[in-house]
Amino acid sequence: MHIVFWGEEDGCGMTSSMIAIASVCAHAWNRKTILMQGRNQQGDLADKLETDRFAHLVREAGPNGGLLDGLDKLLWQAKSRKLGEADIKDCMVPVIKGRMYYLPQAAYRKPRVYTQSLNDGMWRVIRQAEQLCDLTFVDCGSGMDAMSAFILERADLVVMNLSQERQNLDAYFQKRHAFRGRVIYLINRYQQESMYNRQKINQLYRVEEESLAVIPHNPIFRHASDRGKAERFVRRHIRHTALENQTYFMDELTRAASMIVNAAGDGQEVL
Repeated sequence: MHIVFWGEEDGCGMTSSMIAIASVCAHAWNRKTILMQGRNQQGDLADKLETDRFAHLVREAGPNGGLLDGLDKLLWQAKSRKLGEADIKDCMVPVIKGRMYYLPQAAYRKPRVYTQSLNDGMWRVIRQAEQLCDLTFVDCGSGMDAMSAFILERADLVVMNLSQERQNLDAYFQKRHAFRGRVIYLINRYQQESMYNRQKINQLYRVEEESLAVIPHNPIFRHASDRGKAERFVRRHIRHTALENQTYFMDELTRAASMIVNAAGDGQEVL
């Protein structure tokens, strides 16, 4: 199953939330997960996963004698020859050995045109990654480009990331996108005290309760994520007790992860 994270706004905490949800899947339910970003993204997974992007990037001579890094190498292989599971494994960087990996990529270089061959290459990488894991998470950011549209059309589940501001909620729901498959709406940095809390959004925009997830505002988690310790934060608090001050955050994060995994429909429901 592959799950695509997407939103209309930059800087809403989408990548951090995707990592946190994947960490719950790995630590709570032993799901093997591969994280990746669309080639239209900045490629900041290494920064948020406490790994050295340069130490782990796979370097290999390109077709013109240049160097290809991580995802670029896979896209070139998908275009020039058969892409297999071994190629994906060569580029997978372990975050939790046996349970959580990511595919690194080099600095973003916006192409002049998203060619069909590039789109097809991304799709082949995603499909091969699916063969190696239970869940494949793809961060498409706020991309409005052809590649994002291509990936979104083929997603088993779209996680639509929203902010809690009224104008942004109105702007989205007035022209609500019609995705092919299931959609989970995810509010990052959620504040229950806001006038537009979960109950109000359910009522005002007619969003079904089982389709709206939240990850509470948590400066401690955001600080940890900015330092590359998002997965470590989840690992530390996943077995939280009622006396911990992270109980509310972890309960809602786990609930959001459960909603996403169950909506993707991989046949193994989680609580």
